[in-house]
Amino acid sequence: MYNVILWKDNDNEDIHVFENKPTFSELYKLIGCDLIQILKGYNKELGTFEMHMDEESKLNNLNYPNKRATQAWYNWQDKTKRSCIPGDYIAGTVAIVKKQKFKPKVLTEDEVNAMKGN
Repeated sequence: MYNVILWKDNDNEDIHVFENKPTFSELYKLIGCDLIQILKGYNKELGTFEMHMDEESKLNNLNYPNKRATQAWYNWQDKTKRSCIPGDYIAGTVAIVKKQKFKPKVLTEDEVNAMKGN
């Protein structure tokens, strides 16, 4: 099982679950693009991870930064002693693919009713 975490440029987050590792075709649909660029990011919650994003986002009038993704990218650069062009940023929706460390249990209807007190 894989989680695809979408960080949107409006600070919202969506999570999509896949049985198998998602293909680029599936990621294209989630991100809303035709060409994917992969950059690294880092934060305390996820550690180091790959961010899949629209290669052409800035050319497609997404001229405002995805603050969360940009900060994760800057964090990774600081951690690895790398740098970018000053003022550069990530625009648009970013997809992070993470393999689940455990398989979630699917509750039966009886288990759900028992939890509800029925």
